[in-house]
Amino acid sequence: MESEFIEICKNNGIFTRIVPCALELLYAKDSGIYNQEYNQITNINTDGFEQWLERLKSKNKLDGDNEIILEVLDQIYRKLISIENLINKNEIKLYPLEKKGFISALGHGVICTEIADFEVDVDYYLRFELPVFPKRIVAIFGKAIDRRVVKITKMHQKNIEDFDMYIANKEMENLRLKHNTKDR
Repeated sequence: MESEFIEICKNNGIFTRIVPCALELLYAKDSGIYNQEYNQITNINTDGFEQWLERLKSKNKLDGDNEIILEVLDQIYRKLISIENLINKNEIKLYPLEKKGFISALGHGVICTEIADFEVDVDYYLRFELPVFPKRIVAIFGKAIDRRVVKITKMHQKNIEDFDMYIANKEMENLRLKHNTKDR
């Protein structure tokens, strides 16, 4: 299956490795109404504390132990904000998206599905949970280059970093599995 996705990507000028995965996907044709939700989801995933932490990291003001402690504090802070929003009923209202499917593979800049009915050259709004720490909702815009493959056209920078990290981690996991299987 991955080889088919690689071939589709190459035929469309996208040169990436493809890694298998299984993530639930919600999507709809982009009608222009999803920009506000995209921005809301993006803002949920970034706040002042995270920006302050990123600035400290970029200035190399943290050593390894302090960085870990601040990352844990960041996660505690996020949980408290989540609980506060739940109590105050401030949850983000997500649009119901028309279609549901599963991501069967990912590549840098592409999402691949085993069974989907994307219309080629049509723009889509897609949403899924990326299983990184912390787990987050990722909203993207993309254009179908095949009935099963969407090229990402708009994605928040932090999500791109986590998305690419997830792909790299899956690649390493697959290499370890192959190596361990080979040794037996």
